[in-house]
Amino acid sequence: MPPSMDAATNENEVRLRKGTSLNERLALAGAAVLLCLVALPGLSHLPNQYWLGVAALFALLFGCLLLGAALLDRNVVWIITSGEILIGEQRPFGKLHKRLIRYDEISGMHIRKNSGRSIEFSLVFETESGDLLTSPPLPDITQVHQTTVHIARLLRLPDPEPAENPLDAVNAEIRLGKPVNPRRVRGLKVLFVLLAGTLSLPFIYAPWSGKWSALGIAVWSLGAIVTFVLLRYLHRISACWIVHDGAIRIERLSWKGTTEVETIGGDDVEAIDVESGGRKDSLYVITIRLRTGKKIRSPPLAGKDQTHAVQAEIIRRLRLNSSGDA
Repeated sequence: MPPSMDAATNENEVRLRKGTSLNERLALAGAAVLLCLVALPGLSHLPNQYWLGVAALFALLFGCLLLGAALLDRNVVWIITSGEILIGEQRPFGKLHKRLIRYDEISGMHIRKNSGRSIEFSLVFETESGDLLTSPPLPDITQVHQTTVHIARLLRLPDPEPAENPLDAVNAEIRLGKPVNPRRVRGLKVLFVLLAGTLSLPFIYAPWSGKWSALGIAVWSLGAIVTFVLLRYLHRISACWIVHDGAIRIERLSWKGTTEVETIGGDDVEAIDVESGGRKDSLYVITIRLRTGKKIRSPPLAGKDQTHAVQAEIIRRLRLNSSGDA
C-alpha cells in the first residue's frame, strides 16, 4: 500500500486492514521453497518406492500452494471517513485498486460474527445497487460496540444492533471460557475410563498368552499414571473467568463436580502477562501472577491481538498500570 494509506488514524476516521505483512510473506515463501527443494529428490522414487515418491509429490504440491499463498494473497485496507469509504486492494506485485463508496450509496449496515476459533467481527454494508461489501475484521475485540457506533455516525447511518460479544468492554462483565458444566466433566471422565480400559486389554491378556514382558509392564504403568493425572486434573479443563470492575471471579469444577469460586482483586495481582504457543494463530492464554507467587492461567484465546486486547481490558478493570504491575 502507498504511504498515504498507512498513515496513523485519527478520531475522524477508522481504518480496517486485512492481509499479510512483508516479513510474514517472506517467511512463508522461504518455508515453501525449502519444502519444495526437500521434496524434489524424492520424486525419483516414484517408479520403485511408490509410497515414498507419492509422499514427496504431496509435499511438493503443498509447498507450491504455500508459495502461491505468499505471492497472491491480497492486502485490503478500508479507510472510513465522514461520509465515505475508500477501499484499497493490492497484491504483492500488482496494481493498487481503489473504490470509493459514498454514504448515500449505502442502504444498510450490520455486524457479522466470523466463523473460526477466535471471536471476530466484520461489518457488512449493502449498497443501493444491491451489492454486499464485507469489511476486514474489526481490530479490537473489546471495542466492537464502540467502533461500530463510531463508523455508523461517520457514515450517517443508524446505530446497528449490538453484537453478542462476551469480550466487549461495554458489558458490565466480560467472560473468558464457557460456563462451567458438570455434565461435560462427567462425560470426559467416562471417556477416559473407557479408553484406559480398552488400551489395558492387551496387557491383561498378556499373562495368559505368555507374552508378558518388562517393557509391557513399564508401558502399562506409564499409561495408568497418565490416565490418573488426566482424571485428577480434569476439572481444570472447565474454567470460566468473569471480569468485573475491580475483581475477577474464577469458576472451576472440583473433582466432586461442584463449582469452586475464587475471587481476585487488583491488590492481589503482581503482574498480568500473555503466554503463547510460539506460532502464528496458535492459542494464547492470559497469565495472572499473584503476590503470593501463585500463577493462574485463563481459558485459551485464539490470536495474539485478541489476547492482548483482553489483557489491556483486564488491566484497566483491575486498575493496574500498563505494564501489568499492581
